[in-house]
Amino acid sequence: MWRRIAEKFEKYPSQIAVAREFLKLGISIKDGKAYCGKIELVPAKIGEALGVDRKVVVSAIQNIESDEDLRKVFEKLKPVADITEVARFLGYGVLEVYAESSKPGIASGVTSALAKEGIVIRYMLAEDPELSVESKMVVVTDTKIPGKVVEEILKVEGVKKVVIS
Repeated sequence: MWRRIAEKFEKYPSQIAVAREFLKLGISIKDGKAYCGKIELVPAKIGEALGVDRKVVVSAIQNIESDEDLRKVFEKLKPVADITEVARFLGYGVLEVYAESSKPGIASGVTSALAKEGIVIRYMLAEDPELSVESKMVVVTDTKIPGKVVEEILKVEGVKKVVIS
């Protein structure tokens, strides 16, 4: 899908930055407007946050809506709360797994290692490697993660690094 978006905006680098953020944050597009869930977002404020002019935001929205395939994708996006930072205050374990994005079975290997220790997963988010600098998966668990589980996760093919907090 990202290739399709990149082609649509190849002449408009500022607009592609807007489209990328919309995808990352789950901002949907409907009837010429941007939404976070049911909350309408103001193009000037979006532009300010992204370091582009409001007109760039409006043009990006128009370009998305002018393409039937992109419109169908962007109108269905939904925001997802990232509880990673809050989890630490609630006493949950947080595991960040950095991996090769092209390897299958990484999520399965991580969840299997946690399941073997009886650790319950409360939240899990894998970032799209086409939208992020690094391929990273964040797992929030109901308890702190013991070192022996980290050792098992590091054995999963494709895992580069594991950070616990």
